[in-house]
Amino acid sequence: FVNELRTDFPIRLENPHVIDKKQVWVGVVPKGPAGAVLNSSYKMRSDDRYLTDLGNSIVNFSKIIPDGMLVFFPSYSVMSQCIAAWKAKGIWERIGQYKGLVIEPTNAAAFANSANEFKAKLDSPEYNGAAFFGVCRGKASEGLDFSDRAGRAVIICGIPFANAVDPKVKLKKEVLNSKLAESRSRNTTATNGNGADAERISGDAWYVQQAM
Repeated sequence: FVNELRTDFPIRLENPHVIDKKQVWVGVVPKGPAGAVLNSSYKMRSDDRYLTDLGNSIVNFSKIIPDGMLVFFPSYSVMSQCIAAWKAKGIWERIGQYKGLVIEPTNAAAFANSANEFKAKLDSPEYNGAAFFGVCRGKASEGLDFSDRAGRAVIICGIPFANAVDPKVKLKKEVLNSKLAESRSRNTTATNGNGADAERISGDAWYVQQAM
């Protein structure tokens, strides 16, 4: 942000996280129960073995994770593709044996209903909690508070990279690469008017930063 504005911020505040390190575990699950690599890249996300093992992984998680479980996908299209495959294979039904299932709607006006549905299923004695399936950067991932038992686990099925062929994304990368090349050709560190260091980043670095 500082780099793009070419403006220094002499006073900055960075707060520690409200959750203590001993209260949370973060990890990567590289393979599913049958050994398929859980790689949700564009080339792999339609692979039948990937779809099956991802679904079976979520079945296994739903068995042991109490209360609320959140499952986020890179986009609505990826989420729809996965759920459709799981329904065809009976995997969706198996997840539903352990959790009340709720899917984030594409229509923002319907979101309140899905949020209420999640809460109702979370409190229902019929299930071992509820599972909310949504998208990264969607309304649920950035606009709803899944506190305490509403969010005991978060599963992220892939990094939400922007569409690489989108004209705006391509132009942004080209501009950043061009500016970086200019800076390197001068063999100096780009600075703003106050003389503060503001090292430029490449288009690829920006692309990864935005997704992460």
